[in-house]
Amino acid sequence: MRYYARRILGFIVTIFLVSVFTFAIFQILPGDPATVILGVDADPAQLEALRASMGMDKPMVERYLDWVAGLFQGDMGTSYKYQQPVAQLIQESFKVTASLAFVSIILTVLIGLPVGIWLAKNSRKPVATPVSMLSQISLSIPAFCMSIFLIYIFCVKLQILPSFGYTPLNKGVGKWLKNLILPSMAIALGSSAALIRYIYTSINAQMKEDYIKTAKSKGVSMTNILNKHVLRNSLIPVITILGMLVSDILGGSIIIENVFSFPGIGKLLSVSISSRDFPLIQGLVVYMAGIVVLCNFLVDMLYSVIDPRIRLK
Repeated sequence: MRYYARRILGFIVTIFLVSVFTFAIFQILPGDPATVILGVDADPAQLEALRASMGMDKPMVERYLDWVAGLFQGDMGTSYKYQQPVAQLIQESFKVTASLAFVSIILTVLIGLPVGIWLAKNSRKPVATPVSMLSQISLSIPAFCMSIFLIYIFCVKLQILPSFGYTPLNKGVGKWLKNLILPSMAIALGSSAALIRYIYTSINAQMKEDYIKTAKSKGVSMTNILNKHVLRNSLIPVITILGMLVSDILGGSIIIENVFSFPGIGKLLSVSISSRDFPLIQGLVVYMAGIVVLCNFLVDMLYSVIDPRIRLK
């Protein structure tokens, strides 16, 4: 119980520190939000009135407390560019990014898990060498290069998949999935290669442990050793890489979403930066930091479930 209490306390403290640093950074950045909204030729009286309505005439601590109170109520302010609530914009973009993350994770696990286990089982066979080399190549190719390659093959040459755009799930599962295949594959090919390497390394490390020798001496078959002991003990690094992948994608795959014109978190972030939309940028930073912290928290919880010895430490 003490283990979970420490993790929850750490989660709360981290979120608090993130909110403080995020707010402070955007307060010291040069530029006047009122001037950004009304323009450099605006009347000084209008500028002062707008600053007062935005609470910019209050002390920084009071503005921070008002902002945090708004966060607890789901109010992140209003976007300069879109003139819509920031929380609403993030919620709409999150649906797209979450769809991309879901399909990408499924593809990553379906490719990486069986190939990684197979590679570990057959590491000494000649057939394992080209598979290992292929995973290394996939790992080294940047995401935008992989995206362009997939677009060229499936859109330009074969003309069987769309090269851009997103179709909501309520328009039909087939159309929804058709738009997600290429961007998800662009993410999954690299992430599954990383997963393969993690599984391969972890299983090989477990196979050298003393309990494997003991099990062999008792006549336990290698299949039972692998399925009942090795795979369970190898799950820690697998969960780590999956947790990192989920947080990365849910935080917004900026390159992938821009290449495929996906209206997700990554696309929204790039637009907000180019237009100096400070409330939107601030809300997105808090959102992405919260996603990373939450994923790390859940990964810690899964560690303790898989290996109870972690709680005792």
